[in-house]
Amino acid sequence: MKAGIEAGPPNGAGALEVPGTSAGRSWYAVGVLLVAYVFSVMDRQILTLLVGPVQQTLHVNDTLMGMLHGFTFAAFYALMGLPIARIIDRGDRRLAIAAGIALWSLATAAGGLATEYWHLLLARVGVAVGEAVLLPGAVSLIADLFAAEKRGRAMSVFGASGPFGAGAGLIAGGLILGIFTLAPPSLPWFGALHPWQATFMALGLPGLFVALLMLAVPEPRNAVSGSGKGSGKGSGKANARAVPVAMVRHYAAENRRTMISLMLGAGFFYTCVYGWSAWAPTYFVREFGWKYSEIGEALGFLLAIVGPLGAIFGGWLGDFWKRRGMAHGYLRVAFVASAGLSTSAIGMVSVHDAHLALGFVGLASFFTFFLFGAGPSAIQEISPAPMRGQFAALYTGVLNLLGAGCGPVAVGVLTDYVLRDPMAIGQSIAIVSLIFGSIACLLFRRGFRAYRDTLGNAADWRPAPAMANPIDTAKVNAVAH
Repeated sequence: MKAGIEAGPPNGAGALEVPGTSAGRSWYAVGVLLVAYVFSVMDRQILTLLVGPVQQTLHVNDTLMGMLHGFTFAAFYALMGLPIARIIDRGDRRLAIAAGIALWSLATAAGGLATEYWHLLLARVGVAVGEAVLLPGAVSLIADLFAAEKRGRAMSVFGASGPFGAGAGLIAGGLILGIFTLAPPSLPWFGALHPWQATFMALGLPGLFVALLMLAVPEPRNAVSGSGKGSGKGSGKANARAVPVAMVRHYAAENRRTMISLMLGAGFFYTCVYGWSAWAPTYFVREFGWKYSEIGEALGFLLAIVGPLGAIFGGWLGDFWKRRGMAHGYLRVAFVASAGLSTSAIGMVSVHDAHLALGFVGLASFFTFFLFGAGPSAIQEISPAPMRGQFAALYTGVLNLLGAGCGPVAVGVLTDYVLRDPMAIGQSIAIVSLIFGSIACLLFRRGFRAYRDTLGNAADWRPAPAMANPIDTAKVNAVAH
């Protein structure tokens, strides 16, 4: 471990030597990944606007709706994340990401054909499996396309597309829902569609074009292989070969305090995120008598404008603190985000004026997206290069399993079975935000000191050639246990 690390050294362990990937092509890759992320969040977020219409058609309660866009999505996202990440860490990432985009786009459109609850459940499983490819693949690909000192900017730009996608999804969804409410479409063999069904199809199908754009993104591993450097010890092919799972487990065990603080902290933070954002439209409908299309436009505007500012500011703040010598700058950003989000979400449901509540929605939107750039940047700098995809998958798996899996469901269960009053949904949001936001703050604060040590471990890590020997693999496996 390097004793003098202050603000995170460039993590070059196992990095690819990319021969001549131009800045223009690298930023093209970021642009396509950005658009893919926008569609990803749109396809995921649109269900929050369709809660009421889906409930009326399929006759399900708040708990089942929470399961639909919460636990079910998160469970399959987490289940498929690590196997997909093994492919990402050794294969052609652009092809993997393109296949994922096509899958979730088709699955979103298929949700528009659902006539039973389980039909929509299966469609959301497809969305989860497809989206499990994007973030691990993007983190790994951007890390190889940009030098260490430029990765933070690239990840912040990529991360800012998430909140824009959330806002754009609500705005577009509200407009499309309004249009289809006035003139419900019909399909051959399926007949007339409900407005919410047509909305799913209208938002899902355009993603197939983005999948085609992904095929033109540069893949540094192919560039290294084609340059004739593929046979050397430090070649791209060697680096593209996935390290043994035992080695990944050993590194995670060595740095478990940092991993637990970052990943579990992010998981509980996103429990608050998904808890308040999944039910905010329904809260405004029940509490203030708004229409779903009205709150969709208002919330979408706030997410699209304020959200990216939060993502960019969070990344900038982490870099600022790191330049000031705080190695745990990104973790400090996460602490601020958790405290700010909990306070804002509780404020939203504590006021009795709709416009004042919207002000708190704006604040909550700002803090919600603090980690969209800072979180993946933290994963990049604490992970050796050949493991980045797997640790990114573990990170997104945990935050989705805890965040998407628990947040919407917890609010629904509290409303249906504890408070037993649909009008008490605001209290449920406040309880979830307070409890899980406080846990996130404690976890992030606990990891401040350990984070510095992990930065040194990541910088010093080198692949062990002897790991090809099964006996050595068994030894590392034993240590990991």
